[in-house]
Amino acid sequence: MTRIHCVNSVCSSPDKKFDWDESPHIEKGGEVLAARESGAKSVVAVCTYCGTQNKVWLKVIKKKDKLRRG
Repeated sequence: MTRIHCVNSVCSSPDKKFDWDESPHIEKGGEVLAARESGAKSVVAVCTYCGTQNKVWLKVIKKKDKLRRG
């Protein structure tokens, strides 16, 4: 589980953060990375409180996930 800061400034979460399970999106050895870090690919993590789409950067992404670049 990774704690994500929601990009929605009026998110209904008490601290504007939500827990996101990255494991369905990465292969063994994968990890969450900083934005645009070398070798990173992005996926969307939907906030469980407000439904906002948040871009998350991952290393060793599963092939079934759609990739977003940039």
